[in-house]
This record gives sequence, C-alpha cells and structure tokens, in this order.
Amino acid sequence: MNLGTPIVARPSNLGATAALGAMLLTAPALAQNANLPPAAAAADERATQIEEITVTAQRRSQNIQDIPITVNAIDGAALKELGIKSSDQISEYISNLQIGLPAGNGNQPIITIRGVGLNDFNTNNAGPNGVYVDEVYMSSPASQTFQTFDLDRVEVLKGPQGTLYGRNTTGGAVNYIAAKPTSTPYASLHASYGSFDTYEADGVISGPIIDGIDGRLAFVRNSSDGYMHNLQDGRRTNGANDLAYRGLLEAKPRDDLTLLFNFHGGWVHTLPTEYHQLGTLDATGAQCPNAEILAGNCADLFGYQGPKNLYQGNYNRNQDLDINTYGTSLRVDYVLRSATLTSLSAFENSRKFHPEDSDAEPLQLLENDYGVKSQTYTQEFRVAGGGEKYHWLGGVYYLHEDLKQDQTSYALLGLDTIFGPGAGNGTALIGTDHSNQHTDAYAMFGQADYEVVEGTRLTLGGRYTYEDKTFDTIGLLSVETNAAFPAGTPIYEASERLHNGAASWRAALDHRLIEEVLTYASVSTGFKSGGFNGGFLDTNPANALRQLEPIRPEKVTAYEVGFKSDLFDKRLRLNGAAFYYDYRDMQVYNLVPAATPGGLPVSILDNAPKTSIKGIEFEAETKPFRDLSTRLNVGLLDAKMEHFISGLGTPSVEDFTGHRLPLSPKFTAEAIVEYAIHVPNGALLKAQTSGSYRSQQFFDVRNDPLLTQNGYWLLNARLAYVSDGGRWEFAAFGRNLTGTEYLNYAINLSSPFGLLEEIVGAPRSGGVEATIRF
Repeated sequence: MNLGTPIVARPSNLGATAALGAMLLTAPALAQNANLPPAAAAADERATQIEEITVTAQRRSQNIQDIPITVNAIDGAALKELGIKSSDQISEYISNLQIGLPAGNGNQPIITIRGVGLNDFNTNNAGPNGVYVDEVYMSSPASQTFQTFDLDRVEVLKGPQGTLYGRNTTGGAVNYIAAKPTSTPYASLHASYGSFDTYEADGVISGPIIDGIDGRLAFVRNSSDGYMHNLQDGRRTNGANDLAYRGLLEAKPRDDLTLLFNFHGGWVHTLPTEYHQLGTLDATGAQCPNAEILAGNCADLFGYQGPKNLYQGNYNRNQDLDINTYGTSLRVDYVLRSATLTSLSAFENSRKFHPEDSDAEPLQLLENDYGVKSQTYTQEFRVAGGGEKYHWLGGVYYLHEDLKQDQTSYALLGLDTIFGPGAGNGTALIGTDHSNQHTDAYAMFGQADYEVVEGTRLTLGGRYTYEDKTFDTIGLLSVETNAAFPAGTPIYEASERLHNGAASWRAALDHRLIEEVLTYASVSTGFKSGGFNGGFLDTNPANALRQLEPIRPEKVTAYEVGFKSDLFDKRLRLNGAAFYYDYRDMQVYNLVPAATPGGLPVSILDNAPKTSIKGIEFEAETKPFRDLSTRLNVGLLDAKMEHFISGLGTPSVEDFTGHRLPLSPKFTAEAIVEYAIHVPNGALLKAQTSGSYRSQQFFDVRNDPLLTQNGYWLLNARLAYVSDGGRWEFAAFGRNLTGTEYLNYAINLSSPFGLLEEIVGAPRSGGVEATIRF
C-alpha cells in the first residue's frame, strides 16, 4: 500500500468516536493557543503533549515508542512522586509484573514478569529475570536492594533478553539507570517523615570537579520502627535502618573517549521482617479445615495460637538482619569513525546474615539462620555502529561468581521449655549446611536491524551461552541427647558439576502504518542454565538424593505482536501487545510436605516439562491539556503448567498439570491521574492519585488455597506545592489509603510444624516531605 495516498473510508461508529476523541483532546489546546504569539504557542503546544521517554533498552538511546519490544519505563521524577523506595513497589505500577519478598527486604526477591519467575528463596539460584544497574548485571539479591535512589529511570523489558545483553534471561529484565554527572553544578536534599516513626533523607551533589571530569555523589538514609507489633516485648518490627550511597566520575580526556567510574555500597542493620503466623492444627493435632485456619482459630504444633490481627505477633528473636555490600564498575566508550567500542568491567561483593524467626511464635519451634557471602566479577566488550537505515551490535561477556552459604536450622528446641530438660531427646535437632558454588558464564551475542523498505525494519539477533557450575555441600546434624546437643555428625556430602550451553535467537519485523503508529511482530528464544538446590537437604538419604539432582536448563520460545501509537498531536498514547510463550523444562520450586509423621518438609527444585503463557497488555496515556495527565495500564495473563508430574519414582508423587504459575494474577491494572494548578505567585499545586489492582494469585506451584491472595486494590495519593522555578517542594502523601490488608507472599509449613508463614503488605500510612534544589 502506498502510504502517501490518502485513504477514504465510509463514515462509521468507530470513525465518529475517533472524531469526537480528537475534538475533545484538541479543543482545549486550540482555545489556549488562539491568542498566543507563534513562539509562545509552540512552547504551549509542547506542554500539552505527552513527553517522549528515551530508553536504552536496545543498548542505544531511542524513543520508547520506536522500539519493537514491550518496555515499561518510570522516570526519576515519577519514582519520587509515586513514593517508590524499594524494588517491590515498582510492581504496583507495571502490568504483569510481580515482585515477592518471601524473606523481606534485603533477601532474595522473586521477580515474575508475565508469569515467568522462580519462587526459590535460596540465594544460589538467580531467577529468569535479570536485574541491571547501568547495564551491569546484579547477581546478588543484597545488591539489588540498594538501587532505587537517584535514578534517571527504571526500565522493565518483557520477554527473553539475550541478543543484546551479556547475561541471558528468559523472562525479561529490570534496568536501573542512575542519574549521571552534570557539567553544571547541581545539588538537592530531600527529607520525609511519616507513619511508624519513618524518616528518609537523601541528597545529591553533582557538577564539574576539574576540567574534563564531572562527578556525582548521592546517598539515601532510611529509618522506621515498622508496622508489625511484637506483643512479646512491645517493640515494632518490619521497619528499616539502612544506608546506601553511589558515586560517579565521568572523564572525557579526548573527544572520542569517555570513561565512567561507579562506586556504590550500603548496609542494613535492623530486625528482620517478621511473619504473621496462622496455626493449622486443632486441639487433637489433626489438620483444621481451611476455613478455620484462615479465620485464625487453629494452633501450631506447640499449641500456640497467634493473634488474629494481621500486624501483630509474638517473636522471641531480637538479632538484627545484617547486610553489607559494595561494588565498582568502569565503563569505557571509544568512538571510531564508523563504530563505538565499549568495555564494561564490574565487581560486586556482598555479605548477609539473616536470623529468621521462622515459626513467628514465642517458643523455639523452628528458627533458621541464613549466612551468605558472594563475590561477582563481570566483563563485557561490545562494538556497535550503523547508519541512517541500519544499526548493528556485537559483544562478548564473561561472569565469575563465588557464593558461600552457611545455614543453620533449629527445630523443636522448645520441647525442653514446655516439658522440662531432656524432653527433646531424640527429637529436637540442630542442622547445619555449608555450601560453595562457583559459576563461570561465557557468551557471544549480536543483533542488527535494517530498513528493508521505507517504514519497514527487520531485526535479527543471535547468541551462544555456555555455563560451568560447581557445587560443594556438606550437612551436619546434632540431635538432642541427655538435654544437650553434641557436635554435629555429617549426614551428607556432595560435590557436583554442571555444564550447559545453548544458542538462542530473535527475529522481529516492525512497520509504520503512518508516522504516528508503529506495528511489530517478533519471535525470540531464551535459555537459562541448570542449577543446584541451595537449601537444607533432608536427613532421609532418599530425599537428599532427589534434592541433589541438578535441575535441567529451561528454554522458551516467545511470540509477540504489538503496536505503539502517539495520536492527536501526541495528546493520546495507545500501546498494546499480545504474547504467547512456549516453555520447556521450566524451573520451579516445590516445598514437599513431610511424607512421614515427625519428618521435615523437603525443598525441591524441579522442571515442569511443558508450560504455556499467553496474555494481552494495553497502555493508554492522555494529556488533553497542559495541566492534566492520565495513565492506564491493563494486563491479562493465563500462565499454567500444561504437563507436570513431580516426584515420579518417589513416595511423594504430585500432579500439577493445569496448575497456575505462582505470582501470576490473571488480571492486573494500574492507573495514575495528575493535575496541576497554577498559583498567582508562579508556584504550582500538584495533585496525584494512583491505584493498582491485582486479581487472585497463588504463592506456590501446588495452588494451595491456604497460600492464596484474593484480588485487592491499593490506592495512593500525593499533594505537592512547588515554588516558582522549582527550587522548593513541599508535599503530603498517603499510601494504601483504604487500609487494604493483603499478603506479599506465604509459605505452608503445616507438615510437621502446623503453621503458615505470611509476609504482610504495608498498611495505611502517610507523611510529609520537603525538597530543596540548588
């Protein structure tokens, strides 16, 4: 079809609707522009248009509307205004994105994009969704915790990422892009105070240091008593006490050479996130009906019945969660006549000790200590170039990670407290697990796009990945004897090695129907290497052998069609995508209940042979006139296991065929409305309301009705006063204004401990904040 030829269509209801929409969107702007001089009218017109968002999702700066993939982006100003202070809060504003924190902040997050995730909370298994900071892959969960401050933007890429990224991912990527040094002096200071004695202070200073070198230094300090109430000692928990910092130095010794040095780190010293406990046993020790359990009418194995109030508990541990992390990176860009050479070197170091009150009760029914140390080095070399009609990029990547885990589990030690010394003889136990994992990953990748005809572009990319992992573990067990615990006896020891390699590719075709509308279709494949079970191994040798079996690599073929459009002189933005994923050997985590009375639950990493995911996403953004903007995102998702029978050849055979994937609600929606009022003194009053909805979701592959969160809404609001010129800003804010009670995650320990662990979402809160900019 000749795009230059006018198209004449018969009048229709659709055409009438479009015409009415155009009138509604353009009439206010036309009225405002009617009596303005040309220059002022042009500026006013720009003010009524939806802002362009520049992203680097394809490793070069592009308008987000020109990229033939699904990318959601939130800029730094919006992150501040929305009150996003941790990674899990990002999911409130992006459809088909869920971030669960089964052990609270600072621990392994479970990131699920379009149903793709790994609900394993052991730190030796990275999920299928990559987390990057300025293009550096963050393998450590602790390092991921400290990234949501002083950002230029956050980008969420959906679908396999491999042909442009050093670390291969099957589900997608979350990119944090830090604000860069400025060539002119700039500084800001922000402070807030809110519910639960919560305060935050963060600041930035940026500008030239000497000729040719610019710098930027940023920090954030958080403190909060927390929203959970410990009835044991009256203290509050689930709060914060942490510090993070980031420094950037950018040097340009020559016009064709740029060096960017990044150093960053942080610490957490606070009481760990506590669970809300629900007992699952009746007075006889039998399992209660589900309705009674969820009503809070049952007890755990020790007969303890926790408070029904979701924000209360009785916790006997008072040790702090202790996290320390630091890292550096160096990026070098050298511009040649027809290409740019890029080197990206990075090092990350983290250490964590997490004393978990696993039973969430006053006696020692079950407690765990998790100690982790990790060091990661990555190196990436890229070369990229292009012209008016084409662009290409190629690279090589290397990752080396050393990870050590020291874990201790204390089970049934409270028997001596209840029944007297020695009551736990032969039953109470202390188990320890020490493991070392070493990973070496190598990759070659590349992608090129070419405008085959005017308005139509073809993209082809490929990748080869090879990974070598070794895993050494030893377990010790000490069983109470004569009211004491002797030195631990080795019960298992293993040394394993795993080699995986695979090729993956991407092909896409995009076409501009008209200048304002881009359509695209793509097919891509993804690969994630196999891995090892990093949790406690069972005392039963048969179960331990099952746990020690490495999981196989997972592979996915993803199909997507979509469109992106900026209509009515960029006052209406409509984007949509439909996708289908064909998964083979998806890696899943399953906590198998104890098979015999008095036994312990067994954590299993397994492969689901066939899984399918399909869905639709839609985004609508409007700016009918200068001071009003709205945004609506909607996601539909059907993510289920087509065929999965777990435990074949063991006493614990379970059929999960047809089950939905964890953290994969069928419907998600987010909406934001912003309105500005101009004050006569030149200042602005800015009002913002945001809401998000998540339909029912499960927290495990079993689709356990006890580990289910029903659909819920979250509503937030903010009112700000911004001085003329923007130097001062004062605001009041509220989160979860309706006081919705909801769970972020839950774990079933009914067999044998008789309890559920529930991670509770934050209740209603509010506060005030102030910002000054220099």
